Amino acid sequence: MRKAIVLFALLALGYCTQNPLFLNETYTTGLINIGKDSDIFYWHFESRRNATADPLVIWLTGGPGCSSELALFLENGPFTVNDNQTLDSNPYSWNNQANLVFVDQPVGTGFSKAANDELVRNEDEVAEDFYAFLLGFLQQNPQYIGRPLFLTGESYAGHYIPAIGAELAKQKNPKINLQGLAIGNGWVTPKLQNPAYGTYAYENKLISGLQYYAFTKPVLATCEALISINAPLSLTNTVCGLGYQSIVGFGQTPKFNVYDIRKQCLGSLCYNMTNLDNFLARNDVKSALGVSGRTWQECSNTVYAALSHDEIVNLADKVAYVLESGIKVLVYSGDQDFQCNYLGGIAWTDSMKWSHQTEFQNAKYSDYKLNGQAAGKFKKAENLEFLIVYQAGHQVPMDQPQFALYMINSFISS
Repeated sequence: MRKAIVLFALLALGYCTQNPLFLNETYTTGLINIGKDSDIFYWHFESRRNATADPLVIWLTGGPGCSSELALFLENGPFTVNDNQTLDSNPYSWNNQANLVFVDQPVGTGFSKAANDELVRNEDEVAEDFYAFLLGFLQQNPQYIGRPLFLTGESYAGHYIPAIGAELAKQKNPKINLQGLAIGNGWVTPKLQNPAYGTYAYENKLISGLQYYAFTKPVLATCEALISINAPLSLTNTVCGLGYQSIVGFGQTPKFNVYDIRKQCLGSLCYNMTNLDNFLARNDVKSALGVSGRTWQECSNTVYAALSHDEIVNLADKVAYVLESGIKVLVYSGDQDFQCNYLGGIAWTDSMKWSHQTEFQNAKYSDYKLNGQAAGKFKKAENLEFLIVYQAGHQVPMDQPQFALYMINSFISS
C-alpha cells in the first residue's frame, strides 16, 4: 500500500437535495478523505428517468489534473453557464437515463485537496486512491452498492480509466458491479499516438507534404523509438515535443485549436472558460456544494507535474486485462480532434494484445446511425468497440451532444 492509512472519514451521508440555484436537479456532493490530509470531491446527479433502477455512470476529465466540472458544465452535465451567471438546463445530459457522478481526481484536482506528500506519481497510485474513493462514495450513497457501474471520461482519462478499471476487476469486490469502460479521445499508448500527430496533420493539410516527410515524420519516428527503449525522459520529451510543436507552432498559443482543428485556440485550454470560472468562484455556489473556503481551478499544474513521468506509459495492457475479465470497452474519437486523434486511436486499439486481437483488426467498419443518418462509423469484436464520431473534436459531448447521449445510452443499456 502506498499510504500507511486510508481514512474513510465521511463528512456526511449523501442525502439528495434540490436547489433552485442548480435548476432543482436532484443531487448530492461529497468529499471522501484519502490518506491523512487529502480528499476527492464528487458531484452526483440522480437519473432524470428512474434513479432507483438506472445504472451508475462516473465521469473523469483528464489533464492530468483537470477538473470534471469542465465536462459537467461544457459537455455532458445537466447545466450550461450563461454570461449573466444563470444556468440553462442541458437536454442532452448523461443523467437522462443514468445516475451520473463527476469526480475531481486525482487528489488536488478541482475542488479536491492534496497534501504534497500524497500527490499521485503513477497510475497504480491513481487506481489505489480511486478504489478508496469508490468505497467511500458507496458508503455515503449505499443505494448504488451492486448497481451496474460504468466508468467514462476523455483525454488523459485514457490513462486513468484503464488503470482504475483493471484495479476494480482485480479487486472483485461484490459491492462494485463494473460493467463497462468508455474512453473518449483517450491518451492510452503514447508510443503509437505520438507518430499519429504527423499523419493526422498531413492528411488534414495542417502541414505540407515537404514538412511532413522532411522533418515531422522522422522526428516523431525518433520519438517512438526513444519511448520504445525507455530513454531518459528529458530526451524523450524534447524530441517528442519538437515533433508536436513543428505542427502546432512554437508559440504559447497553438496555430489552431488542437482540440478541434476547425477552430482557433482561445485561452489556456483553447476555449473561453470565463463564465464557468466566475460561477464556481461564487461563495453561494461553493456553500451549496459544501466546499466553502476552497478555490476551484480548471487544471492543476501541481497535479500535472507530479505525474510528469506517467505521460509516456502505455496503458493498453490494462485495457486488455479488463477485456479479458469480460467487461466491455467502448473507445470513441471525434474526427476533428488533433490532440488525441482517431488515427492514434486506431493504432493503439489494433496493436493491443488480447485474445480477440486478430478478430478486431480484421473487423470491418459499419455506419453508426442516429435518426437514420450516419453520424460515425464503428467496428467491434467481442466486448471491444471502436467508434469514430463525425464532425466532433476532443469533447464529443460538447460538439455532438445528441449523438453522445445516444451513444452512452446505447452502451449502458446493451
